[in-house]
Amino acid sequence: MGLKILGIISALYVFLVGINGMSSAIKNMGSDVADSIFTTTSDPVIALFIGVFATVLFQSSSTTTSLIVGMVSSGALGLAGAVPMIMGANIGTTVTNTIVSIGHLNRGNEFRRAFAASTVHDFFNIMCVMILFPLEMAFHGIQRSAEWISSLMFGKIQNVEILKAKSPIKVAIKSGGKFVEKFAFDNDVIYLILSVLITFAMLYVLVKILRSLVLKKVEVFFDEYIFKTPLRAIGFGMILTVMVQSSSITTSLVVPLAGAGVLTLRQIFPFTLGANIGTTVTALLASITGTVAALIAAISHLLFNIFGIIIIYGLPFLRVVPLNCAEWIADRAVNNKLIPVMYLLFIFVGLPLTIIVLGR
Repeated sequence: MGLKILGIISALYVFLVGINGMSSAIKNMGSDVADSIFTTTSDPVIALFIGVFATVLFQSSSTTTSLIVGMVSSGALGLAGAVPMIMGANIGTTVTNTIVSIGHLNRGNEFRRAFAASTVHDFFNIMCVMILFPLEMAFHGIQRSAEWISSLMFGKIQNVEILKAKSPIKVAIKSGGKFVEKFAFDNDVIYLILSVLITFAMLYVLVKILRSLVLKKVEVFFDEYIFKTPLRAIGFGMILTVMVQSSSITTSLVVPLAGAGVLTLRQIFPFTLGANIGTTVTALLASITGTVAALIAAISHLLFNIFGIIIIYGLPFLRVVPLNCAEWIADRAVNNKLIPVMYLLFIFVGLPLTIIVLGR
């Protein structure tokens, strides 16, 4: 039992190193493209999809929103463009866990559970945008609420310097990533291939070890201590995301657990909502030593996620929509292996890139 637990911890670490490698390689390959599209625009729809596509390339909503906050602080980007970009970043950040779920592609019910667990986050964030984006464009409720909060806060924290503590987990994962990168010979394509192979191999190992353990004991642990109530799951997702400073890592973490049958879709759903809130911390810290407008942009990201949770998760008839959509597409994906690949390419690359290009 002890060796198996050690095996899970080791496999989990290497799995996270693989995810970090994938993110770094894609970020390196796409950084020039991202810089070229990360420009100001007066069209909120184009700004929304710039947020989606830039986050797919940067592989981090924290990076995207921090850059947006920096641009707002310098005056290069106005709040009218920043708020839609931040909304788009929420959609783009879910691409990593969707990629991870494809590692279960040839394993029937295991893939169904894993793909549903990853896409429920997608559908929730898409619903948030569909509901809140038109309301924000019409009434600017999020921006005005953020302006009011900033007016209360800014005078008190204007001259405060924040010491950004480095997450030991993130440092350890990055160290592992650098070790793997040595075998890529400074080639991002090779680095990406190595990282994908490592990630998928560790998915296989994790699921095998979890299955070899008494799964009911593992399920009882999660049911009793972590996912007992939705509020506890939200809190755990939020704290873990703050610790690792990446919602992509946090949400990817539960995909193999869903695939192995340790966690249900309804347990994972509130956990991902907590990750959405936790990922706003980086931008909030980045904004504190900036301007009032930068703080407004960062608080807008936090409010967008909070309002989305209150509206969608708070109303039972809306709460089931992301769950039903995730289960529906997972059922179809099991029968047709092209669906997850086409879904991934269309939602995260094809659609946003087409709208950005046509809107120029």
